[in-house]
Amino acid sequence: MFPLPALRHLVALSVLFTTAPAVESWTAGACPSSAGVTVAVDLTGAGGPGTVVRCAPGDPGTARAALERAGFAVHAGTGTGFYGDTGYVCRVERLPAADACDGHSGGEPYWKVWRVGLDPLAWRGSGTGGGPGALRVCPDGLVGFSFGVGTPERPNTMTVSPEHVVTRPGWLPPTC
Repeated sequence: MFPLPALRHLVALSVLFTTAPAVESWTAGACPSSAGVTVAVDLTGAGGPGTVVRCAPGDPGTARAALERAGFAVHAGTGTGFYGDTGYVCRVERLPAADACDGHSGGEPYWKVWRVGLDPLAWRGSGTGGGPGALRVCPDGLVGFSFGVGTPERPNTMTVSPEHVVTRPGWLPPTC
């Protein structure tokens, strides 16, 4: 029988060395198969260098989870702005640096989430009303993020087409 202090020490050590199964790490570029969700982040509207593409492994469930699982630094807003949306995506990869993250309002730039539609194969706004946390994604899918307002002077568009992100012959977005 162990004395109580020794037993506490053993329990503490077992907690330190017991880990939950880890999610496989993201990889650069589009997912090579249905092993994950491809995430394309167009940083140009936020002052970044272009579009970054990464593979979020497994089935993240939502566009927001895919963005995070793909290793992008995501900063949530406070939800105190005009729309009162809590936890919205305020910054990706620390961009835009000048955003106070206290909420967005009409006519102001924001991170838009894009899905891929067919006929033609093209980006389509998510239309969820709940942002990236409400958009379901599934393995072998593609989701995009861009920053802007949506006016000609301050567009909110993806500067790369879906077929230039996922280049596997015959790829089409899955339905989930």
